[in-house]
Amino acid sequence: MQQPGRTIVGVALALLVLVVATTVLVLLVERRGPPQYPPDSPEAAVMTYIEALRRNDPEQVLASLSSGARRVLEQRERIEPYYDFKAELRGASENLRTARVRIDGVEIRGERAVVTLSIERTSAGLEPGFPFPIVDGGSYSYQRTLVLVREDGTWKIDELTFYL
Repeated sequence: MQQPGRTIVGVALALLVLVVATTVLVLLVERRGPPQYPPDSPEAAVMTYIEALRRNDPEQVLASLSSGARRVLEQRERIEPYYDFKAELRGASENLRTARVRIDGVEIRGERAVVTLSIERTSAGLEPGFPFPIVDGGSYSYQRTLVLVREDGTWKIDELTFYL
């Protein structure tokens, strides 16, 4: 009769070791932080822009845009009477709260660059079900590109893209 007890204890210890190892691995990966890019690179410009969107920082967002993109924004504000740039930034900031953004690639051609992003979103949905609600914590990912242009030696976002 000692065998089943030892087997249960052995399985429980193995599961405990597996849980601890997985937790340590996840913490180490998360602690690594975002990759660092050279300050004068298109990647650094994109990350600065994304962080400004996350923080809902209108001054930094505008500073990250090219002169052409700022002109388009000014035209939109003049033509569309109900357009509100700050409200759009608040929405973009909320939208980015559930997103993980990673740079997948960059293609530089002279004074222009295209940066490819991978965006992963997780959702914590709750659907009605019987006898208990169904919890859906799914995730999905997609790619998006941003076009940049070099102005006065600095990479700038050359399009009005607030929602990634």
